[in-house]
Amino acid sequence: MSDDQVNSGFRAYADHLQRTADLAPAAEIRRRGDRRRRNRAAGAAFAVVLIAAVGIGVGLDRGPDRSVPPIGPSASPSASPSVAASRSKAVPSVTSNLSQLRRIGVDLNTGVLIDVADDGVDKWLQVGAGDVVDFTGAVKDSSTEMSLLPAATTTPNSVVIVPVALPDSCVTATPSAPLQLQPCQEGDEAQIWEIVPAGDSGQFELKGAFGIQRVDGRTGMQTINF
Repeated sequence: MSDDQVNSGFRAYADHLQRTADLAPAAEIRRRGDRRRRNRAAGAAFAVVLIAAVGIGVGLDRGPDRSVPPIGPSASPSASPSVAASRSKAVPSVTSNLSQLRRIGVDLNTGVLIDVADDGVDKWLQVGAGDVVDFTGAVKDSSTEMSLLPAATTTPNSVVIVPVALPDSCVTATPSAPLQLQPCQEGDEAQIWEIVPAGDSGQFELKGAFGIQRVDGRTGMQTINF
């Protein structure tokens, strides 16, 4: 055998030894694989715990809002509203023209006594027990203080009669005396009263759905400032 062949054999054997020396034993390979799997499992478990902790933190942060709402400036007290403004219902878009009544001195949109004129005694329109309304009042109080407000009609000189203390109630006509106090109903003919002028002194007749009101044979009425 020549020297070249011997040297070539030695080199091949040396290369084989080098390759086999770099390969790890099978047991070592399995050990390394198990360690990598354990590391991956531990990492996954840690990620689950971290996500759960973040979720709890967000839930706590979204708890009931206990912040104090801003407090705006307090409303300043205003002047006492008029009788018409104190009614809870909106003012109708169409109302009776009362200009003639103002000219002859009939008091409107304010507290008044509705009195039987020229009889020499006090007989004022009054709300009594059971919401009965008649001309038996003789004392200035909440039962006799009335207000004449424009009615929701195109007929001139037409009003509704409202107790100032009960702004959502209206004096309602009945076929026979006494009258009744009932909740105001816009357009209810029984609650619309035509003020028929009876001269230039502010006297008038009170005409309702069932005719002109008469008290002891008298029909003349007048308003007296409350």
